[in-house]
Amino acid sequence: MRLTPDLLRLAQSEQAPSLAAELGARWSIVESSFAAGIGRSLVEEGVTVDWDTLRVTDKRRRRSVTGIVDATVGFQHGRCLICGDVLAPGEAIAVDHVFPFSLMRRFDSVGSWHGPDLDALWNLAPAHAACNGAKSDRLPTPAELARLAARNDAIMQSPHPLCRTLQLSLKNALSGQKTLSWTEFLGAVRTAVGVRLG
Repeated sequence: MRLTPDLLRLAQSEQAPSLAAELGARWSIVESSFAAGIGRSLVEEGVTVDWDTLRVTDKRRRRSVTGIVDATVGFQHGRCLICGDVLAPGEAIAVDHVFPFSLMRRFDSVGSWHGPDLDALWNLAPAHAACNGAKSDRLPTPAELARLAARNDAIMQSPHPLCRTLQLSLKNALSGQKTLSWTEFLGAVRTAVGVRLG
């Protein structure tokens, strides 16, 4: 093993306190994929979120894999998706539905929600609990959508097992529409929601 200057800078950065939790979460996903048959179910079906425990679970067996915050926060550079400030250890952290989950309930009550699952990993992001509470059910800002697109792109460009979950979301979420990037996808969701609300 070679300790590089970049690793030393990381160990001295504001991200250092979160590094152990993120590495533990990534290793937990790897171990779970081995236990699931060398990741067969994770690769074929992706993962889902258990909202009772805020844990990422294997879709087929519904086994807890790791916490969603620990698994994704590093891809956001340890920052709140809403305000962009560092998520410090010990702070109250929430998992934000970037596009509010209430949209599905609101449109579904009149049978008109045909958009993507807003309860899926592509739409969930760690945020300060205070920022999440203040955001409530408002639609995401352009800056929040840019941060979410960058986070999802970072996961998809990594060897992280969550990559497959996002690939499946991007491929299947907007029926009849082909999207090539997260920026296009999120823009299409924003447009579809805006048309329905307008």
